[in-house]
Amino acid sequence: MVGLKRRKKAAFFAFFTATLMIAATIDKCITVYAANCIGTDYIVKYKECAVWMLEDESIPFDVVSEEEMRRLRDEGLLEWYEPDREMMLLDEPDAPFYTDDKWDFALIHADAAFENNYLGRNVRVGVIDSGINPHADIAGNLKRGYNYYDKKNPGDTADSYGHGTHVAGLIAGSGENGYIGAAPEAELVPLKVTDGKGVSTSTVCKAIYGGINSYHCDILNLSLGIYEDEKEALKEAVEYAEECGVVVVSAVGNNGSKAKLYPAAYDSVIGVGAVDSEGVWFYHSNHNDSVFITAPGVNVYTIGKYGGYDLKSGTSFSVPLVTAAAAVILSIDNTMTPQDIRMVLAGTALDKGDTGYDEKYGFGLLNIGGCVEYLTQLPCRFLPVSGVASQIQNTGNTDITGTYFLAEYGVNGVLKNIVTYEVLIPAEGTAEVEAPQENTNYGQFFWAPKSLKPLANARKSR
Repeated sequence: MVGLKRRKKAAFFAFFTATLMIAATIDKCITVYAANCIGTDYIVKYKECAVWMLEDESIPFDVVSEEEMRRLRDEGLLEWYEPDREMMLLDEPDAPFYTDDKWDFALIHADAAFENNYLGRNVRVGVIDSGINPHADIAGNLKRGYNYYDKKNPGDTADSYGHGTHVAGLIAGSGENGYIGAAPEAELVPLKVTDGKGVSTSTVCKAIYGGINSYHCDILNLSLGIYEDEKEALKEAVEYAEECGVVVVSAVGNNGSKAKLYPAAYDSVIGVGAVDSEGVWFYHSNHNDSVFITAPGVNVYTIGKYGGYDLKSGTSFSVPLVTAAAAVILSIDNTMTPQDIRMVLAGTALDKGDTGYDEKYGFGLLNIGGCVEYLTQLPCRFLPVSGVASQIQNTGNTDITGTYFLAEYGVNGVLKNIVTYEVLIPAEGTAEVEAPQENTNYGQFFWAPKSLKPLANARKSR
C-alpha cells in the first residue's frame, strides 16, 4: 500500500471498500524556510555517464558550489540540480511544569505491548535529529551513530540542543531508572544532522542513506521538514527507504495551518499530527492530507537533555510514539513491509473527528493495543513472494480453510479485477497462492469463509 496521501488515498479507501464488498459477495519540529539557501551550494545528481564523479557511491548525489554546478550543467553531466536549502528549528515555549503521569501511554494503549513482551527487540531506529545524549534511561539502548553535520567530528553524536534526546526517550526509554519508552528494547542509532542552529537538506538526505546503508536501520524518525515540494534529493531518499523496506515517520508541522511539510507529505512517509491528553486535535498541528495518523503531542513526559525529565509539546514528539509503534509491530512480525505497517496502523487507529479519514486526525489516534491484538490474533500470515507463487503460512495447530482474494488496482486506486478461490492450509504448514503479475498494483487478502474475519494481514504492493 502506497503512502495514502492525496494522489493515492483513493487506493487505500478502495482497499477497505473492495474487501468489504468481496466478503459480502510546538515543539522544535525542524522546519524549513525555502527562501534561505546555505551559501551558494547546490545538490546535484549526475547522469549515468558521470556517476564515477561521486566521492561516496552509497550517496547518489553530490553537493557543489554554484560555479561548479553551472560548469557541470553546461557540460551536460547533470540529471537534475537544486539549491541546498536551510532547515531551521522552530522552537515552542517549554511547558512550565511537568508530572510523571504518562497519560500519553494510556491514551494509545501502550500497555498491551508491555504485557505481551513486544518491546521492539532487535529493531533498529535511526533518529535523524540533533544527536542523542546517553541519559541513564536510554544508555543501554544507544548504539554507535554518525555526525553528518560536522565533518571534522563524525563520531560525535552528543546532543547539545536536546531535541533528539527528548525524541529518543519517547521511543526507547528502558525503564531501568523509572522512565520507560513505548518500545523500550528498540536500538537507538543517533544520526546527527544539526546542533540546533540549522541543517541543510543535503545533510538530512545523507543521514537517510547512511541510516539505511551503513547503520541498517529498520525505521527512521524525522521530526523535521521543509515547506515546499521541490526537493528531488529528499524525495528520492525517502523513496529509496521504501524500496529497502525501511519505515519513515515524520512530523506534519506546528503552524496549525494547511501548509504541507515534507517529507511527511510524501506518499511513502507516515505523517504524524498531535493530540492533547483528551485525544483532541492540537490546534498547532498542521491539518491537510499529509496527516496519516495522530499521537499525543502536548506536554508529553520524556527524558531531559542532560538528565532528569521534561514536558515537551509539538508534532516532533508525536512522531516517536508512532515510530515506537512501528518497532512494536516489527518485534511481533519482522517480515512486515512499510506498506503492511501503514495498513496495520491505519486499520487499528481509534477514529476521531469526522467519521473515517479526515485531515486533522488522519486515520485516527494511534492505538498500539489495537496493533498488538490485530497481529497476534490472526492464525495465518503471508510470506514474501517466492518464485512464481506467494505463500500463506498457518501458524496454528489445526487445519484452516479460508478465501483468498487477489485484487488488482489501476490508476488512482481503481479496482480493476478480483481473483478468488478457497485455500486449505494444513496445521503448521503453508499453501501456495496465485502470484501477482509483475509491475501490477495488487492486494492479497485471506478471509474466513463467508465472513469479514481476516485470517492473515492484507498485503498490498506499491
